[in-house]
Amino acid sequence: MSLSDTPDEAASAIFDHNSHPHEEHHQSHHSHPSALSHLHTDPTATVVAVVEPLDEYKALDKKTSPSTVSKSDALPLASPPSSASPPSSFHATRRPVQKGFWKKRLTIHPGFEGDPREELSRFQKGLILFVISQAGCLGGFSSTIYFPSLVQIAEDLHASRTAINASVSLFILFIGISPLVTSSLSDRFKIRRVIYICFTIIFAAASLGGGFSTSATGLTLARVFQAVGAGGSSVLGAGTYPEEQGTSMGLMFLGQYLGPVLGPPIGGILADAFGWQSTFFFMAIVSIVVVIELFFFLPETYREEPKDVLAAMEEKGEATQGEDLTPRKNPRFNPFQSVLLLKYPVVLLASIETGMVFALMFSIETIAPVLFTNFYNLNETKVGLTYLGAGAGAILGSVLGGKMSDLSLRRGRAKNGGELLLEDRLSFATWIAGFAIVPLGALVFGWGAQRHLSIAAPIIGFAIYNFGMGLVLSAGAAYLVNCIPGQGSSATAAANFLKMVLAFIFSLIAQIIIDHVGYGSYGIIQAAINIVCTALFYLVKLKGTSMRESAVRKEQALSS
Repeated sequence: MSLSDTPDEAASAIFDHNSHPHEEHHQSHHSHPSALSHLHTDPTATVVAVVEPLDEYKALDKKTSPSTVSKSDALPLASPPSSASPPSSFHATRRPVQKGFWKKRLTIHPGFEGDPREELSRFQKGLILFVISQAGCLGGFSSTIYFPSLVQIAEDLHASRTAINASVSLFILFIGISPLVTSSLSDRFKIRRVIYICFTIIFAAASLGGGFSTSATGLTLARVFQAVGAGGSSVLGAGTYPEEQGTSMGLMFLGQYLGPVLGPPIGGILADAFGWQSTFFFMAIVSIVVVIELFFFLPETYREEPKDVLAAMEEKGEATQGEDLTPRKNPRFNPFQSVLLLKYPVVLLASIETGMVFALMFSIETIAPVLFTNFYNLNETKVGLTYLGAGAGAILGSVLGGKMSDLSLRRGRAKNGGELLLEDRLSFATWIAGFAIVPLGALVFGWGAQRHLSIAAPIIGFAIYNFGMGLVLSAGAAYLVNCIPGQGSSATAAANFLKMVLAFIFSLIAQIIIDHVGYGSYGIIQAAINIVCTALFYLVKLKGTSMRESAVRKEQALSS
């Protein structure tokens, strides 16, 4: 299953912020925290799963208490059937609330009874996936579509490169902040569909504003509101199992990169033929189409579990991995609450690695148009085509990295006698990518540009970098979403926020550094930073279990 940057999440499911995947618990004297929780995507994409796990809450419709539901009853349909079939009470389920066509679409909070993952047909899920994927691509698409015309924009608006780069940097900053706001709004008001539609409308209006901009300041403001609007597509939940999540994250990032890969070629052609303004008008048209599709084809799928059920399961300690079952009364609107998880070393170290490898990549994306225009004399169309190699590398790395991460986790589980240890996900490929592949790509790009070698050198170097980045991100993101039980959504949002802050900083200063030390030295700086951050991440491999246990104890103390 794929998605829409973005990226990217068999995948993560939008269907229910509080939908609960079920998997067999493996308990021992030392149990290791592991969770699959809600996923907030950075910057650009949404992924949807169509796995249909059985839900023990169905049993409650037959007056079955949580304590009577055995773990063997909670088998996912995606798993091979066992000799013991689920009890008949599992077949009892509530049906969606039936309303009129227009009433359902004009009601702000139509509600959904039952479990959207199971009530909706495969066709409905596929249609939702198709629509949400397009909404998720808007951020990634708009983040790069005007890159080939950055030089043209600077000349037309009589602005400095620093001023134009500010529009790039602020976009990536606010696309990291926006998901914090939209996810908090979703949790506060228990809605998802309206948020998708409203924020996509904001994106469409901002795109029109960008096309009519006559100054660097106006363009920058338009880009900020584009980023805010694109963040609405990050409101989603989860529905995969830990052993599948590396692949899910790989697919998430695959989707996230579809926008950035297609953006520059399309933007280059449009800018070359009709001027840079056409790239913004194109995004406005695309987003208006997405709004129409969201209105007609996206149902409201937010569903909150009954408070008494949640409390009962929490008391018995029967929360399945990845579920946040703590009932919350009147949650305060605090979009930055999740960022506080960065105080835990396990979240901070993983976030530094995933954030830095992305941030340095984004800085290359920002400086590439100037390089290929000034040194290789390419027009906007050809500049856009140079990004295809980087996109191909990222897609290949994400898919392979996710699968290798899942394989490593399954092998580790077998060696541990069936016990799931999240650190096993961080496979040998992750360290090869962080210590060797990514630095190699940075050096090839930097020195290829510095020596004015064949244009193939920086293109291949950027592709190598992105391949290694895909390997790192797919494993690192899957680790983050599970590292603190019940806090997967918050941990992912915190990591995404740090990633975008770092991308904002490096995209703003990259050209300044290059103007002072050159492309080759900047490649050395990138390689060195990546090696140091990977070494910090390796501490998670060595000490992650104890760090996670400490974080869980502190979170439990705060919630008690």
